[in-house]
Amino acid sequence: MDIEYRYDGSPDGLLCAIADAVRKKEQPSVISGPFQEGLLYADRCHTVTTDEARADEVIAYFRRKVSKEAARNLLYCLAGPFETMEAELLAYYRMGLRLGRSLDRNHADPIVHAVHQAARAVGHEIHRFKGLLRFRQLQDGLYWAPFEPDYDIISALVPHFRARLWDQRWMIHDLRRARAVVWDGRRLYAEPQPAKLLQDNPVSDEEVEVRQLWKTFFKSVTIESRTNPKLQARCMPLRYWRWLPEMEV
Repeated sequence: MDIEYRYDGSPDGLLCAIADAVRKKEQPSVISGPFQEGLLYADRCHTVTTDEARADEVIAYFRRKVSKEAARNLLYCLAGPFETMEAELLAYYRMGLRLGRSLDRNHADPIVHAVHQAARAVGHEIHRFKGLLRFRQLQDGLYWAPFEPDYDIISALVPHFRARLWDQRWMIHDLRRARAVVWDGRRLYAEPQPAKLLQDNPVSDEEVEVRQLWKTFFKSVTIESRTNPKLQARCMPLRYWRWLPEMEV
């Protein structure tokens, strides 16, 4: 009889579902969505309990048994299109425990290929925003970086900017998912209500001047005869331009 796994729709929930399937040696036919009471097939539906600490251990175990690259691929997929590839991620995890460090050398395998393709897309966006994320100084001195990424990459970006802006107060704000992380100069924390930090806190006068200088610089270094709109749009996709001061009219 096929077993259907139901989890809460979160990355941690999926990791716990994978752990349950591996521990029970089951191959669930479906791993998706929250369980609904009253389903006629409840006797063959397993409801997964989400546990953040357990999810962290699932990743740590995979890193030890396979490789840090494979664990990164898994994490990137969880930041990206994991809702559409639950079965592939379970299969990738199982394969990793069986093959160890040779897992990612199986490029022709459809499961490995699918995971690599999804992880690559997320990795590309992380790389782009390390250069495209723009901070703006607010009146109280906080540097605010709003953006709308395709994938849930805010956690992957934080170490990069913490290392470079360790002596400043800043907030990276994913507007699409209403998520924000704040570094206050001493500690890092998730901000549940970023709107409160923005309320009655407009950009500073210095920021207005700096933004104008940045736009002037960007325009002055542009070589008109070598303008390549297609290449520019590929390196700085149009959907990101809203938050780039140099692209403002």
